[in-house]
Amino acid sequence: MKFTHTLKFQIGLALLALIALFSFFSLHTLRILDEQRTQGALLRLAGELQATAQHMAMQAMNYEKNTPQDSAAYTRDLRLYYQDLMNNTAQFDDICKAFSSGNFQRQLEMHEPMNPVLSENTLNAAWELEQYWKKFLQDLDQAMGPDDMPHLAKAATLIVERNPELLEKTRNLLKALDADIQQRTRETNIIIRASFVVALVIAIGIMFWFYRRVLHPLGAAVEGFRQVSAGNFSYQVPLKTDNEIGFLAQSFNQLSSRLDNLFKLTTRLQEGSDLNETLEFVSRSFPELLPLDWVGVLFVSTDGNIQLERAYADGQPEELGILRFALKNTLLEECLNSGQPLHIPDIRETALQSSSYRFLQVLSERGRRDAIFLPVTARSPIPGVLVFATRQAHAYQAEHMELLANLATVITLSFSRTLKLAEHARLAAIGQFVSDIAHEIRTPLATVSMALDYFENTELPDAARKRLELAEQEMARINRLLADILLYARPFTLNPRKTDLCPILQKIVNSQQPAAVEKQLSLELDCAAPSLPLTADADRLQQIFINLVNNAVDAAEPGSTVKIMATAVEDDILQIEVCNRGQPIPGEHRDKLFEPFFTTKPNGTGLGLAITRRLVQAHGGSIGIHSDDEATCFTLRIPRMLERSDAMRREGLWHEVLRGM
Repeated sequence: MKFTHTLKFQIGLALLALIALFSFFSLHTLRILDEQRTQGALLRLAGELQATAQHMAMQAMNYEKNTPQDSAAYTRDLRLYYQDLMNNTAQFDDICKAFSSGNFQRQLEMHEPMNPVLSENTLNAAWELEQYWKKFLQDLDQAMGPDDMPHLAKAATLIVERNPELLEKTRNLLKALDADIQQRTRETNIIIRASFVVALVIAIGIMFWFYRRVLHPLGAAVEGFRQVSAGNFSYQVPLKTDNEIGFLAQSFNQLSSRLDNLFKLTTRLQEGSDLNETLEFVSRSFPELLPLDWVGVLFVSTDGNIQLERAYADGQPEELGILRFALKNTLLEECLNSGQPLHIPDIRETALQSSSYRFLQVLSERGRRDAIFLPVTARSPIPGVLVFATRQAHAYQAEHMELLANLATVITLSFSRTLKLAEHARLAAIGQFVSDIAHEIRTPLATVSMALDYFENTELPDAARKRLELAEQEMARINRLLADILLYARPFTLNPRKTDLCPILQKIVNSQQPAAVEKQLSLELDCAAPSLPLTADADRLQQIFINLVNNAVDAAEPGSTVKIMATAVEDDILQIEVCNRGQPIPGEHRDKLFEPFFTTKPNGTGLGLAITRRLVQAHGGSIGIHSDDEATCFTLRIPRMLERSDAMRREGLWHEVLRGM
């Protein structure tokens, strides 16, 4: 941006123009005031000339009427009239010379010199007055005679005779001066009007420039902020000015474009679960945000290596085959361990630093020179690295790193959610496959079971009888396993009705009493209230608590007590605890207890607690476990109203989706 195009320079220039305009008017006003003062002073001096001439004429006429008759009267007139006449002639002569020379400082008693410029007419009138005055003084001197005995009567007669002409000359000077002043006033008025018009044009020009270069662009920028604040992230400010506001609009457009792409990316990631489509969208949308012509994703495998899963070059899929790399002592491992984006400013030079940087060598062979590794580890079922690369060396600047650092959490969580959805889809497919297999196995198992029933009624040797009993036990275990698999794989359907929790728990305690007595255990039920009503599926609740009480009886040490405690922790929440004394569950096992097919029992299926958690969640509740040397407790929280539980279940799913994002 050129300095002359910046608002700083342009507004400064406009302010200087306004200051210059104000200074011009101020100086011009001072000059006008000075001219007015000068003109007033000149008029006053010209008036004094006229007044002096009239005074001399009046004194002369008085003297002619009162001519002295004796020497005493003459001496008196000599002292009074003669002295007054000398003073008047000296004053008139002084002012007349000032008009002739143009220097009025002494006459006006000013500290600064005043040299007004007189017009030619005024100068001519002053010259004529001066010439006539000189002749008048000569004639007056001749008429008075010697200074010791002047002839005052002759002087008075001369003055009375010459005064009309002297007054005429004085009036001519006054008229010329007045005409000069009026002409200067007209010229001054013209200059003032012209200056006002010029100032008005300049002010209007500055206002128009200010509106066009500042106010209008600011209005467009404000509209852009309003549009984006209203959710229109695709809005672009239509400004192409080359000043600070244009730079602001350009930065704002980049921001809105990034927000729009990020919004589209997040929406796309929320809508789909296909990793290939997600990566394709990133490869086509992110080049608007940063230099990008290659993007790929690598996932850590179970053997400790890392594999390139997908890659896109210039928006198109790149077929690279199966590429696996050792993870140890690589920058990929460093990125995963730090959990922060890692910038590789020069791939070619970095790849030569270590033979373990095989992935960088692959990128270098494909012409990529700069890359950023973005870890995908937050809540992801499979840790991985998202790689952005470009053909330009040192293409990623600080602003690109800052952008990715700000977007890292959103991008990684979005990819993690995509992986979770893909993993859920894979598990759903496996579940459907297992369900189909279970149905297919049940038919031949029924035939085998019928054959075993036939042999049950047949006389067999003891050894064969023992094998038959073992086969029947295994057949029963397989049937239980298939039943649990089908129960876990099928979607649950609830039949909610108003029921009471305490009778359900009491029924379960009664049914489990024989097994507890056999293990020398006691079952203790503690309902905080005589009745704990709720809306739920009573059969499913019974299935939940049978499974938990069975597990507690199996795990409790002989002679201990299994406690079942139920209470209302809130008006609409019931809490049930099933506790037993026994060996505490190790921490590494507690995290896996609710996973399908995980079990520590020799003959367990590993589906009991998984099914229990699904049933609890179907009711909108939650289940947790606490285990230490004192006791092991399973804690359930179930809402009393199933309508609320539906809302809670939906809310829980949304929380899971949001956490995945």
